[in-house]
Amino acid sequence: MQFINTDDRAYGASALRTRLTTELDAKRRVLWLVSGGSNIEISVAVMNELTNEQSKLLSVLLTDERHGVVNHSDSNGAQLLAAGFDHKLATLIPVLVGDRDLETTRRSYDHDAIASFAAAEIVIGQFGIGADGHIAGILPESSAVHSPEFVAAYKTEQYDRLTLTSHAIKRLSVAYVFAYGTDKFVALERLLNETIPYAEQPSQILKELPEVYIFNDQIGESL
Repeated sequence: MQFINTDDRAYGASALRTRLTTELDAKRRVLWLVSGGSNIEISVAVMNELTNEQSKLLSVLLTDERHGVVNHSDSNGAQLLAAGFDHKLATLIPVLVGDRDLETTRRSYDHDAIASFAAAEIVIGQFGIGADGHIAGILPESSAVHSPEFVAAYKTEQYDRLTLTSHAIKRLSVAYVFAYGTDKFVALERLLNETIPYAEQPSQILKELPEVYIFNDQIGESL
């Protein structure tokens, strides 16, 4: 797990793009997991740099989603597309379909995620880290941290959430994490220096992956 301290947010995006293009140019089937929030801008910029030919072997799946009707205003998928994400010839795997209820949507997302992981030769995850240490849609002490499934669904005061769980994240080949801002310092410092129960800080799951790059402006070797 490598912490890269840089104010240049384009640096991390370039590293992610380079990895994607390297794998795609090698004719490998790539599954790219993308996140919402501040990561959307990075995903759009990276996708814009991929060619149609490269995108043929690419599949794109959200790390987490907020349940509701298709294209509702809080949907990570809708916000990604509204920001200009053009998947070109890649396979964009939807999470929200029709007006399915939460559990039906979870089962569909779970099925598609398992199939997508199985079909890929490499799985590249793109994540943020919350100030509370959450990753994807796995909030601390939520039911998602205890789920035995590939995808969990649970209700919070703000959203009904759907998320890949630790069982999925542990199968990643590599993770690129983008966590900028002073509000992330404590979470990053604890991730670097402490061994905390996964239920308390879900981003601790990153320590179980073979390759992790954490781009931030707080901690690590400065560029």
